[in-house]
Amino acid sequence: MDGSNVSTIGDGLPADTESSISKLEDIPQGGPFKIGLGKKLESRRSRVQRLPHVGGGNGRTFDLEDIASGSNGSHVTSTDRACRVTVTIIAAKDLKRSTIGPEARDPVFKVRVEETVRKSKDLKTGVNQDGTLDVNQSFTFDVRELKSAQITLQVVARGVLGIEEALGHINPLCVLNLLEEQGGRKDVEAKWYDLYSKSANRIMPGKLHMQIIVGMADPEQTISAFVGTWNVGNARPPPDLSPWLPTDAFFEIVAIGTQECDYQPRAPFTECSKDWIHTLKSHFGERYKLVHATSRGQMRLVVLVRDDAEKAISEVDSDSEATGVGNVMANKGGVCIAFKFWDTGLCFVNCHLAAHVGQCETRNSNFRQIAMSMRVGLQSMDLLSQFHHIFWLGDLNYRLDFGNLEPQGLTPDRTFWATIVKQIHANRWKDLLKYDELRKERAASRILAGFKEGEITFPPTFKMQRDYLDHYDQKRMPAWCDRVLWKTLQGCHSYLISYFSASSIVTSDHKPVGATYKLTSYALPSSTFVPDGTDEDDKRWHIRFTSLRAKKLRASDINGFSDPFVSFVGPNLLQEFHSKVKHQTLNPVWNPFQELPTLVLSTFPLQRVDKEYLLVRILDHDSDEDALGYGVIPLGQAVACFKKGFLEVAQFKVNLTHHGLPAGTLEGGMKLTWEKNAIKKKDYSVDFSSRGTSIRDSLKKKIFVRRPSPK
Repeated sequence: MDGSNVSTIGDGLPADTESSISKLEDIPQGGPFKIGLGKKLESRRSRVQRLPHVGGGNGRTFDLEDIASGSNGSHVTSTDRACRVTVTIIAAKDLKRSTIGPEARDPVFKVRVEETVRKSKDLKTGVNQDGTLDVNQSFTFDVRELKSAQITLQVVARGVLGIEEALGHINPLCVLNLLEEQGGRKDVEAKWYDLYSKSANRIMPGKLHMQIIVGMADPEQTISAFVGTWNVGNARPPPDLSPWLPTDAFFEIVAIGTQECDYQPRAPFTECSKDWIHTLKSHFGERYKLVHATSRGQMRLVVLVRDDAEKAISEVDSDSEATGVGNVMANKGGVCIAFKFWDTGLCFVNCHLAAHVGQCETRNSNFRQIAMSMRVGLQSMDLLSQFHHIFWLGDLNYRLDFGNLEPQGLTPDRTFWATIVKQIHANRWKDLLKYDELRKERAASRILAGFKEGEITFPPTFKMQRDYLDHYDQKRMPAWCDRVLWKTLQGCHSYLISYFSASSIVTSDHKPVGATYKLTSYALPSSTFVPDGTDEDDKRWHIRFTSLRAKKLRASDINGFSDPFVSFVGPNLLQEFHSKVKHQTLNPVWNPFQELPTLVLSTFPLQRVDKEYLLVRILDHDSDEDALGYGVIPLGQAVACFKKGFLEVAQFKVNLTHHGLPAGTLEGGMKLTWEKNAIKKKDYSVDFSSRGTSIRDSLKKKIFVRRPSPK
């Protein structure tokens, strides 16, 4: 069994700096790669209208034009394009202490851009024979003040009693100068940087091998993505993968998921995972860089980025879950990779679900377990409810369920099998898709709630006879086992361009499947602001609810009810906020004046608030084990109402999900206000997050037994 094979961006390879904001032209359904690059999208900036507003509880009036010109906090609007810096430390060498003592071990690298400091993780590798230490860690920063921003880096070693000793620092680098140097589509090369003493009057022995990328992007752009899945059948892939994978650099993002990808590796590789990554990198060429690659058992997931978009990648994360025998064997399960493209969250989940006819509910259970157990991004949130775009791909193994029409048995009746194959060769796929299990389960809301799939215009991808173009194996009934589905948050946009299979690849008993997309991507002004004395009132954006109710929540108690409360989480909030608990109900209604908190945002630029979301969890008061449902509330409508006037209320209604299944709705009204920080007036973290057990709750726990979570 393969272990996890992880590679990350920043290996010293070149990358263009000016992001190619390309728009895909329409693709004929006959071919997956007839895509042309279009013109750059024009920036969409809102016009500021002079409208009076009352600032929440302080009663002060202001208008958007005053905010834009500097009154009441000039940082709430921004007309600058987003700027991002990625510093990748590839290696270090000759790191030595300046005082007598042991050699410098366990070095820590501290990178600073403006007021933000990031530290390196513990290094798991030792010093090579030539004195070089492999680091391979990346640090990403959003830049607020481009003209004055500098990059500094300090290297320290852990000493006795945890006291750090400085090993040197690099001379400060001006971000604006780096941006100018990297302009004109010039390649960014990694190079060695000298370390200097604290006073910077002498060069230290050590050096750092680093790659620094500075990029700018328009606030809103369209990117293109290719998503592919293939059950490789534990056979070496063919030399030519072009019938399935694109050969030109049309796509900013490429994600490839494989199953049963465990074949004899080719020299010089001794591991299949490395051979497969090399195969993909060789196919796509030098323009594509590896974002991340991960494996579990025979499942593999590889994400690549085009070199001119490399600077947009940050916050790479991954996880995996086994659903095989005893939930330990990794022959079935899922792997995922998540990251940000500028300020847009993307997540790719590659899975291999239970096989064979009659195992539909087992496949559903596999899906629920993967969605429940894997944690990337914000750990407290559901995997399926926090990314702008999420893709679910793999050998899902859903079959054609003919019910009483088909004789029972693992091996299909030969006459019935021949009838189905005849329909396939006659291109009567629409008739067969009526029996597709995945479509039935999605229609019944038993799997993949909120996901979409493109129209299937290709024959079943399983079970093929190897080395034949379109022959099916009589051991199994043909089926569309290999699928790609996706979901996009409300207020964001995605467009499917093509959905196809590569019938000419014949080394496996499955045909590869691919899907191509246009996706909306945001590159927004920096979300944080460090007060400099110009905003004495500590004014911030607030969300005040005028109403809030949930309907048809899940029951968590044996009496058929729950004790729900709402938890608001996310990086755009100063802290987590909780509503009051509503007892013994599945349709709670909260009083906005007494039972709901005022949410204080940590985000300042109005353009950013317009594109952000509130992440919500509906929790049961009796248990911390599981949520009743997860949801995402877009803030764009609240911003639009704020611009119209302070009396305007933004109405919202969002569908809640629980591990990919429907879990009720959350609806209400909210207002965006610009006012003094409400947390200083009253600590809502105490009022609304307190979960002490009352006498009533204690008695209820003794009387009612909580249902176990679905497996």
